[in-house]
Amino acid sequence: MKARAALLLASLAIPVVSCGPDPEAVTSLVPDGYAARFTEVRNCRNTIEHIATTTQPMVSNIRVLTNPEAAEAYRMNAARLPVGTVIVKEEYDDPSCARASLRAWTVMRKEPAGYDSAHNDWRWQRVRASDNAVLVDGRVASCISCHNRPACTSRDWQCTVP
Repeated sequence: MKARAALLLASLAIPVVSCGPDPEAVTSLVPDGYAARFTEVRNCRNTIEHIATTTQPMVSNIRVLTNPEAAEAYRMNAARLPVGTVIVKEEYDDPSCARASLRAWTVMRKEPAGYDSAHNDWRWQRVRASDNAVLVDGRVASCISCHNRPACTSRDWQCTVP
């Protein structure tokens, strides 16, 4: 746990970068109206995942949703999720995940074969909730390095269990 916390702290010192297009020109992968259409696959939980900045508490409260086509596969810990799967991690300051405390989204979208075969063709994105600004996009090394563990790769790179 100490090694993971140290790795997490070290990753926070890395400047926000993108592999691919300029984040200023990238459109958010957070689907309009997703909250009404997507399926919750993990309820609000306190975690150390996806800390937004070093000035915020070292915990976050995360709720996970998927598009309906992927919900059952996600819940069953499938080895492969379907192309087109969109996973939205809502990140909150408040432990009850009250909508007013939403600070960011981390989104994974399963692209067609060949996008990034080494990482099961996932596209990663981090989006600030206050202004829908895309902070990172594409083949994000910090996302990949954290998810590149047997417990995650065996579930198609999903580390957050239902």
